[in-house]
Amino acid sequence: MFGFLLLALSPGVLPAQTSLRITPPAVRLSVGPLSIRASLEPGKVALRARPRATVPWGAPGEWGSGRGTASAGGILATGDRYVGTRYTYGGETPRAGFDCSGFVQYVFGRHGVHLPRTSREQAGAGWKLPPGLAALRPGDLMLFSSAGGRVDHVAIYAGDGRILHSSSGGGGVVYDDLSSSRGGWFLDRHVSSRRVIS
Repeated sequence: MFGFLLLALSPGVLPAQTSLRITPPAVRLSVGPLSIRASLEPGKVALRARPRATVPWGAPGEWGSGRGTASAGGILATGDRYVGTRYTYGGETPRAGFDCSGFVQYVFGRHGVHLPRTSREQAGAGWKLPPGLAALRPGDLMLFSSAGGRVDHVAIYAGDGRILHSSSGGGGVVYDDLSSSRGGWFLDRHVSSRRVIS
């Protein structure tokens, strides 16, 4: 059994009405700038919607058309201060150490850009960029899959073919050149990129 849910949202967020198909027990999906969780229970429908990222954006598909106040230069300068901070699985502060997504969340958070906690969740933040490296700008997120499946690593594109990230293999927060043998390992596992600041 399944149900349909018709959402009426504010103009400019999504088309006036959006229809979702819900199959029990629940569905999670992203619609425009919203992350939506809907569930069917006997006699009721529960719906929770929250922003995917708090930076204002233009229409979906218009990469970089937003009006956010965070700058790539500021993001990268903040990230650069933590180069050498140790890698800690689950870490999300300079004192405890960082894992990849904790580092990204922390750095962007210093600039008022609130991202989800895990790399898989961050893979849905902002706007999707075309495949490859050509559309990348400094400050974009690069997402990777070491096993060819789900996203399991995230880095900040630093420009000039380099990424800034917290890497277990690198011992912590490092820059990697994508044209090096180590960087090539990441490049071979690059699955998508997202823009979360304008």
